[in-house]
Amino acid sequence: MPDAPETPSRPGAGRAWWHLSRTGLLFGAAYFLTSMAPSLLPRTWYYQGLISGLCAVAGYALGVLVAWVVRRVSHLIDLHVTVSGEARHWLLVAAPVFGAVAVLGLTVANVRAQARTAAVVRLAPLDPVDWALALALAALIAVLFLAIARGLRGATHQLAQAAGQVLPKTIATVIAVVVVATATAWVTDSVLFHRGMQAFAGVAAQVNTAPTGRAAPTSSLRSGGPGSLESWDSLGYQGQMFVTSAPTPKQITAATDRGAIEPIRVYAGRTPDRSVDDVADAVVAELKRTNAFHRRVLAVFTTTGTGWVDDWSAQSVEYLSNGDSAIAAMQYSYLPSAMSMMTDRDTPREAGKALFDKVYAVWRTLPEDDRPQLVVGGESLGSYGGQAAFSSADDMLARAQGGVWVGTPSFTGIWQSLTARRNEGSPEIVPVVDAGLHIRFAASGDQLTHDYYGRDYGAWDFPRFVYAQHASDPVVWWNPALLGAEPDWLREPRGHDVNPDVTWIPFVTFWQLTTDMAVGHDPPDGYGHRYGPELVPAWGSVLGGSPTDDYTKLVAGIEETVNRVA
Repeated sequence: MPDAPETPSRPGAGRAWWHLSRTGLLFGAAYFLTSMAPSLLPRTWYYQGLISGLCAVAGYALGVLVAWVVRRVSHLIDLHVTVSGEARHWLLVAAPVFGAVAVLGLTVANVRAQARTAAVVRLAPLDPVDWALALALAALIAVLFLAIARGLRGATHQLAQAAGQVLPKTIATVIAVVVVATATAWVTDSVLFHRGMQAFAGVAAQVNTAPTGRAAPTSSLRSGGPGSLESWDSLGYQGQMFVTSAPTPKQITAATDRGAIEPIRVYAGRTPDRSVDDVADAVVAELKRTNAFHRRVLAVFTTTGTGWVDDWSAQSVEYLSNGDSAIAAMQYSYLPSAMSMMTDRDTPREAGKALFDKVYAVWRTLPEDDRPQLVVGGESLGSYGGQAAFSSADDMLARAQGGVWVGTPSFTGIWQSLTARRNEGSPEIVPVVDAGLHIRFAASGDQLTHDYYGRDYGAWDFPRFVYAQHASDPVVWWNPALLGAEPDWLREPRGHDVNPDVTWIPFVTFWQLTTDMAVGHDPPDGYGHRYGPELVPAWGSVLGGSPTDDYTKLVAGIEETVNRVA
């Protein structure tokens, strides 16, 4: 039943601030309950409180709008709805009871469903204290937004009254709404968002220059070391971590039982006086300095937003090639990937294309029988940026000689085109493209040989590319389109690491996955956004081996060195 029209006791007076719309409360409660529904990963209490508070506010606003529209339409068509005294009595008694039972039942069901989500990704669920804290935070957020909305409404009424002294009432009201809305948008965008981003960027910049506690390399085969064209300090935090994290020949030999040489790692940091092209040129100069173009494998890795390179990918290349490899990477930003995904998707693409194109330009000048195997890789935003070097999947197959893309965001162009033309019947979480002839998607290391249903692939021709992606990885599936459209991956068969209770809910699912990204690294390897040992057979296959080879000893060796430098 629509809310009764407002009846101020005096001109310009409104309801008391605690007087709430019944329809708004109904919608707000519905959205609040749905916000507790499970998603890909279990949430911390503060993320759960944030989602629930925002969803409750959005639901309340929608309910107020619906009630206002119904009132206006009813007034226009002269529609009046009356309820008899006895029926009204039963409604007043039954509605609260029904509402209480529904709220209790849905709350218990959602809490249990979230516990099942935690179980499938090997994490502990929220305990009762966590849920109490989440509810308290949600209530605080809802009250805060309600107070802001009431304040803006009051300002609009006062401005309309002032303008009404010299203008017709309708025009005065329109002007008041426009002025307050414009001022609110300006404050939100210019003051809150931009200043907030500036503050966040300042913190990220400080992290980028923070000491790693590591000494500069003593090897000339590392950027920042003896003879390097790049100073140690210019590499930034992630660059310093990258060049000092390579395994030694002794460590590689212990895991492979074959003689190894020292792998090459080159890197260039993004300093204020350098453009993206300048940084890419610096990396190529380092490759030439270290004679990297004469190694057996040359890997071009596009980093994440902070300049990070996943050591599981890097060390897989180095161990599998017995150290006869060179890895090139560059920094293009120092903002975390999740922030870059939502604010700047151009720079990662620019960086991925610039670095590969410049490396490729030198590589193709070499004699065909004396070229290293040129492979590509990247994780998360690095995968998104790295694939921007290619105009299509065919271009990728033509210019690169293999690659492993890890946790690729679903808004990546080549990923979208490959997924869209997947073989009929193959699910979006593990699509089959051209029967796996060159490109294979894998949710785990053992899916390189067969599809989601266990059917074996045919021949795997070179060049080979692997898209490693977990069904429970929110970075892969996050997309603004979730706000209003159900994705295929929620309509089709689920992965083993996704709770069957997860369903698409307009508006809510988008915000759930947004906060899921913040906890994507909480699960153990093999779940969420944690990729580890499964990358060894992926790179083994790309570099020329078989996905069925025994990588047990190699995985153990890499795990030891990864943990040593973590």
